[in-house]
Amino acid sequence: MERFISAAKYLTIWGRFTAAQPSFGAIGAASVYFPVIGFTLGLVLAFSNYALAPYLPTEILSITLIMVVIILTGGLHLEALYLTFAARDPKISSLDHRGNGAIGTIALVMVLLFKAAALDSIDQKVTLSLLLAPVLARWTLLVFIFGYQARCEEMAKAIAQQMKLWHLLLATAGTLGLTSYWLGRRGLWIALVLSLLSLLTRNLFYRLRGMITSEQFGAIIELAETLSLTLLASI
Repeated sequence: MERFISAAKYLTIWGRFTAAQPSFGAIGAASVYFPVIGFTLGLVLAFSNYALAPYLPTEILSITLIMVVIILTGGLHLEALYLTFAARDPKISSLDHRGNGAIGTIALVMVLLFKAAALDSIDQKVTLSLLLAPVLARWTLLVFIFGYQARCEEMAKAIAQQMKLWHLLLATAGTLGLTSYWLGRRGLWIALVLSLLSLLTRNLFYRLRGMITSEQFGAIIELAETLSLTLLASI
């Protein structure tokens, strides 16, 4: 139960309001629960969609659901996405950093636009998509973290060192089992694309910044969630 609470504080708005923050090591040890937290968020989103769909137009409903997930996560992952793309490279002079904030803002806007468009495009399976996308996104984070601790900065390294192979295997079995049960082979293809996204993005972040940071953990959740919704709307 303690590990589940650590994962919940790290991935939800709970972390914004508690003074007793989990250590980075505790977060890594709780990584097996990341998809479970995603499933919990998905349940709230699916219920919100069920409750609001009869009263709101599709476009307004999509924006409302995005606001719900932002509230549930405290905007932690969106903040991390912005910081990742607006991060300064110490090798570059301050004059060349003027566009970094704009790049971070563009990343935020694009993610939100793609999420809204994807939710507008999903018809009968919107409830299922809302349930699965948060699970897949937080499982993708485990793929992103595992085996890369030697290239992480201090805080990210403390998390990665406590994440074990069995965490990844158990989370993968649960996530793929759930996804394939509801989506069949399509779910497995989506998981494959997300895992490739994770590995390619990790390599790109490392090449650009020379290290993996804890902010990039939140960024990969947002990118994976956006891609999940896009794929669920498209295939």
